[in-house]
Amino acid sequence: MKKLLLIMVTLALVVLFTSASSNNEKSGIVGTSAADFTIGNYEGVVSLNQFRGKYVLLTLWSSADVVSRLDNIRYDRYAAKSADLVQLSVNFDRTKALFNELVTADGLDASAQYYCEYQDRSIFNEKWGASQQYNTYLISPSGTVIAVNPTSQDISRLVN
Repeated sequence: MKKLLLIMVTLALVVLFTSASSNNEKSGIVGTSAADFTIGNYEGVVSLNQFRGKYVLLTLWSSADVVSRLDNIRYDRYAAKSADLVQLSVNFDRTKALFNELVTADGLDASAQYYCEYQDRSIFNEKWGASQQYNTYLISPSGTVIAVNPTSQDISRLVN
């Protein structure tokens, strides 16, 4: 009887802790709410929530990840042509000097580019999974992630 009671208590605790941890939902999954963050560049500080009511293309990238860097260039060019889309591009390179060089070399819209200091990376690692992989997220005006790594056709279809 004691063993059965011990097993039942153990299962109850597992269920309790599993359900409690699942409430700490990650952003970056289609259908989830986009976790807010605040970040700055030479023009000032912005938060993701200040763009509620608009479509946002959030790109997380690094020069060490060639695919994310090329995607950032492509998304930057696309966002420049779209009045319905706000681009927030967050870089995770080792130094701000390298980031600044890349913005210039790649011909990026500097006002949409943000460098994430090492000490500020926790929200991107915890809520957006940036420590595992860099992605681009299309976020709806209501703040819901509606696409991950969308093609330009996906963006046109979802935004227009």
